[in-house]
Amino acid sequence: MIIKFWGTRGSIPTPGPRTIKYGGNTSCVEVRIGENIMIFDAGTGIRELGHVLLEEFKSKPLNIHMFITHTHWDHIQGFPFFLPAYQSQNRIHIYGPPGRDKSLMRVLQDQMDWEYFPVAMGDLTPNLEIDEFRHELSIGSSKVTSFYVNHPAMTLAFRLEHDGKSMVYLTDNEPYKYTLSTQPGGTPREAEFSEQQDQRLIDFIAKADLLIVEAQYTLEEYLNGKIGWGHSPIESVVEFAARADVKQLAIYHHDPMHDDAKVDSMVHHAQQLLRKEKKETACFGAQEGMTIRLA
Repeated sequence: MIIKFWGTRGSIPTPGPRTIKYGGNTSCVEVRIGENIMIFDAGTGIRELGHVLLEEFKSKPLNIHMFITHTHWDHIQGFPFFLPAYQSQNRIHIYGPPGRDKSLMRVLQDQMDWEYFPVAMGDLTPNLEIDEFRHELSIGSSKVTSFYVNHPAMTLAFRLEHDGKSMVYLTDNEPYKYTLSTQPGGTPREAEFSEQQDQRLIDFIAKADLLIVEAQYTLEEYLNGKIGWGHSPIESVVEFAARADVKQLAIYHHDPMHDDAKVDSMVHHAQQLLRKEKKETACFGAQEGMTIRLA
């Protein structure tokens, strides 16, 4: 399982000198398992991935499985610029959650409406399949399962398992304990329910060899007006990873307001928290171009 980061930023692209180390493109991660190509999210990072795939495979037909966590712009805005989707010999399978009042196909189609984009979805490869994900899927000898997380849009986390190794791609999640049990007037029953919901997520990520997870805010930032926005403070991310006993923790989906120095400090803080918990989890900040092998 070879994992490569093509976009690590959340919310909006942030190119420039202040984001050189971790990158400014929005969410996109590529996974190779043998000849199988899997892509998690289609933020602006997918544009460069498309160029690299065309250069690598030339005219050889591609069979790509693309998993969309949700349809906020930073997770789909690169798809219209993914050049392999325009070549008729390629087969693109897209999986993701339905919208609240629209199908996944309709949301992706609307993004390419002529009022927003000059090329229509009908101009893409005829071998384009869009399916709303139904919990579990097998691709060769690999298995992908999903879990609904706490976010304003219908949002999935994905767990990929192959040959005894596992990767979890978890982005745009907010702990229930902040959105329910700590609110004014919160009841013991709500506290119990929020703990149950958070524990279900911890069970989903348990013992993952690699957890790629959004940690957009510091706790101070989160508590200062960002509760309910659908993102996590880094302290909660570390808590969940420690309780789940994951082996590697990749801090991901960096806030557009955070420069490289700020992300460095957050990663360092996460490492300190893990040491305090006496955990041997390897923790690092996800950087554009970074490659990880799970073997």
